[in-house]
Amino acid sequence: MARRPAVLVAAFAALAVPAVAHAGRPGVWTPVTAADGANIDQVGLVRTPDGALHVAWQRKTPGHAVNDDLMQTVVSPNGAVGAAQTVASDWIGIGSPSFARAADGSLLLVAGATSTLDPGAIDSIAAWRSTDGGASWSAPVRATQAGGFADDLGLAFGSDGATPFIAWGTTFGLFVNRGVDPAAAPGNFQSGNGFGCCGYSPGLARDEASGQLVVAWHSNATGHLGVFAQEVDQASGSPAGAAKLMPGSVSTYAGRKETSYSLAHTPIVSRPGRAGVYLAYEGGYPSTRRVVVWRYGAARSTIVGLRPDGVRTVGIAATPEGRLWAFWSGGGRIWARRSNRSATAWGAITSTPVRRGTVTVYKLAGNAQSGLLDLFGAFAGGGPGVQTWHTQLQAGLTLTAAPASATAGARRSQPIVLRVTDAGEPVAGAKVTLGGASATTGARGTVTLNLPAGARRGLRTARATRAGYVDATATVRVR
Repeated sequence: MARRPAVLVAAFAALAVPAVAHAGRPGVWTPVTAADGANIDQVGLVRTPDGALHVAWQRKTPGHAVNDDLMQTVVSPNGAVGAAQTVASDWIGIGSPSFARAADGSLLLVAGATSTLDPGAIDSIAAWRSTDGGASWSAPVRATQAGGFADDLGLAFGSDGATPFIAWGTTFGLFVNRGVDPAAAPGNFQSGNGFGCCGYSPGLARDEASGQLVVAWHSNATGHLGVFAQEVDQASGSPAGAAKLMPGSVSTYAGRKETSYSLAHTPIVSRPGRAGVYLAYEGGYPSTRRVVVWRYGAARSTIVGLRPDGVRTVGIAATPEGRLWAFWSGGGRIWARRSNRSATAWGAITSTPVRRGTVTVYKLAGNAQSGLLDLFGAFAGGGPGVQTWHTQLQAGLTLTAAPASATAGARRSQPIVLRVTDAGEPVAGAKVTLGGASATTGARGTVTLNLPAGARRGLRTARATRAGYVDATATVRVR
């Protein structure tokens, strides 16, 4: 007899993760998922108005490791990782889940899934809904007519805040389904554009100013390589307008157009209450050395990171104020950079080491608060499987000195104007030190400190600090 799927209400399972983990300081990694994951696993993220970050993930069923469970873990605003809650247990298979919140506050979870081997059972994309902030979940429903075991799902609500749109990719196309309705005919964005095989790893985001819904995906179709994005017709889920190629997602190598595929969700995000949909991706071929951010429809992308030894697993997130975070891995570290409020300029690049013992970083995901980036890394190393861990990152200050040089042995003290900024915006309340002198910046983000008379040749280091930021330094050369 085939097993019936078990839908548990507020049931907490014992896992190979802490029941409740204390929040660590930024840069400290805390486990979220079980340690028996695969390199294709990705977490789904959604934040509720109370600031809690809900994390959806799948694991092997304890005691029946050929089957899967769908799990939820809540991370508090200060980074404390809570206990794991079982949403569905002992299914034949569950893929990486996606998470979204409707205008009425309800939460929707979707995943490519098969509950049993019975004919007519859920064997495509399943959906679960919570109307109490994730404390309990409805029985699952079949959400689409196809997409069985599809991974890298995209999920977003339309401009009415109530109609979900689900995207997935297969060798047959790149599909978007309107609503949770297996009778609906999904739109095919690969064949609709005449691309052919194949489109993968879609992401969905809605411009919160215009209501425009955009799907982004990676195409490896002959003659149509790269990351594409296109508007979704919200009346049908079909393509609207023309697909646009993301500038910087295709490179010329040995005289041919080539693209690198990240094997993860195509990172796409909108800014709360503001215009624009933004994508991030790695650029270059055969090595990816650039981190590229593109506002959908713009003529050019912006390179926000460069690493000669390569970048991997690029992601993007938005803060409540409209800032963007771009993040990526490379060289045994996770790197991040935050924009200004208008998403037109970028601040200092900061970084943190990957978890100790990590051999490979497979996936990154992020969700931003006002002052912090909640970051998730799927790491391999130190165990038999892949495990996702959580940390928080702070934005970096930028400190400049004018003039940047001074005269050795001068008879009088020499004033140095030091300016502290965050993505080009002045930062008030920062403490700046130079030698034995210090001062605090005002509204313009500047202080003036003096090099003493008779200063000897050499380098002097100024430092800026402020709570909630990574420190910055600047050098003054005395010659």
